[in-house]
Amino acid sequence: MRAFAALLANTLRQLAGGWRIILLALMGLLPAAVLAVLLADDRTTNTANKAWEAFHQAPLTIMFFIVLPVVSLVFGTAALGDERRDGTLSFILLRPLPRLVLAGAKLLGAWLATLTVVGVGAICMSVVLGLRLSEWASMGPLFLGVALSSLSYVSVFLVLGYLTQRAVLIGLVYAFIWESGMTTAVASLATVSLMRVGLSAYAGLVPTSRIHLAELLGTVQPGAGGAVAKAVVIAVLAVASTTALLRRRDVT
Repeated sequence: MRAFAALLANTLRQLAGGWRIILLALMGLLPAAVLAVLLADDRTTNTANKAWEAFHQAPLTIMFFIVLPVVSLVFGTAALGDERRDGTLSFILLRPLPRLVLAGAKLLGAWLATLTVVGVGAICMSVVLGLRLSEWASMGPLFLGVALSSLSYVSVFLVLGYLTQRAVLIGLVYAFIWESGMTTAVASLATVSLMRVGLSAYAGLVPTSRIHLAELLGTVQPGAGGAVAKAVVIAVLAVASTTALLRRRDVT
């Protein structure tokens, strides 16, 4: 347990260093800033329905289609990728640590770093809406939604960051061509979208949002339970895959 805590703390320090965390934190606040601008225009948000519509258009789209994948990509690929590129991974692997512990600590650290950024951004979005409508029902579901999507993204990007030095480029292609393009254009592909894991959880907990999110969700059915299960399975598979890769490195 001490080894896990030490690895987790070291991962968080590694990911939070330098200007990276500042730039990503500013990106995380972008959806809330956009929402504040939209809600400041009384001509377009003079009713509660229009305010909710504004919340579910540009701000929510920016959060799930841009902020979430980018922040998850940066932290997920760096958790093991930076260690391997800098040569520090070899020193860590010299210690008698179970590879499962190392993989789990790296995943949890990357997820917590990501959730700190996108979670604060999601809370700020709900605060902006709450101050306008005195309605706070979106806060918990939205936080859960970004937590599940970020866990799914980070899990995939953790393995990708270990496997290749081009992980960021591949991740950007995945996020902006596959997620934003293919899974939106081809409805049947929406079920394998990591972004829609969290979005379906949010829609399942906030039924009034479904009319605004129907096009984004595509064929994905709203539901928090299924989204949680899917995110957990992805995380478990990622930890198992990373553990196997680390053990293979020991053998070779």
